[in-house]
Amino acid sequence: MNDKENRIDPLSDQEAKEMWQDILSRIRIHEAKKRKTKVIQFSCAIAATILLLIGGILTYRLYLSPDVYYAMENSIMITLKDGSQITLSKGARLTVEKSFPSDTRDVILEGDALFKITKSKEHPFIVHGNGYRTKVLGTVFKITQTEKTFNVDLYEGKVQVVKNETPKEVFVLHPEETFSNMGSPRVVTISATNKETKKVKSATATLSFTNMPLLEAVTIVEKTYGIKINYPADQATSVISVNMENTTADNMVKFIAAQLDLNSKKNNEKTFELEE
Repeated sequence: MNDKENRIDPLSDQEAKEMWQDILSRIRIHEAKKRKTKVIQFSCAIAATILLLIGGILTYRLYLSPDVYYAMENSIMITLKDGSQITLSKGARLTVEKSFPSDTRDVILEGDALFKITKSKEHPFIVHGNGYRTKVLGTVFKITQTEKTFNVDLYEGKVQVVKNETPKEVFVLHPEETFSNMGSPRVVTISATNKETKKVKSATATLSFTNMPLLEAVTIVEKTYGIKINYPADQATSVISVNMENTTADNMVKFIAAQLDLNSKKNNEKTFELEE
């Protein structure tokens, strides 16, 4: 064999340079394709995640998120799925779960509202307010509340009011009666509903409070019955408790006097004295 024919001539500097540039170019092209593939895969993953997130949000809003009604500037009237009508006062907000109406018809109220509830013996209607629950089967009533006060005026039917902290204590209202905590979570009063035309105080009332200074207790009793009670100044901080249903102002004053070992005297229909 001819050695000349088998000999490979070495590359010139120019040829070696061109070959090296060609190899580098191929490597760059290959790497670029790999990066492009990764970008596409990453973009697809992000797009799929976004679509899943959007789908989840839409599903939540359509099927799980509660309906919220807000009377921003004026009173509004809402008709719920069960036919109940609720008039929200300005600034009030009502939250209704998507499951409404279920075994119980629960709503959450912030602010004031008038309720006209469709009757249902199987599905009680429960309004969750500021620390209290108002339970009805079918009736017309009004709830007014602030940060401290909670009042229920009953016009038709019957309602039950329960304080969240003491769920075993149930207070029942009948037509033209008002439940009030008088601005204190320790107080319960049930008295005749004030009419717009004549502010007549209740002849009988239900009151419940525990370990309250006489000064505060007398204020509550006076507001409930529309009376005035005078008592010795040194008794102002004496603590009393009351839990009486449908009692008159006379009996209430006598009950308070007995707890403090005082005598009670009725000066007239509106004024009472507690004396040592």
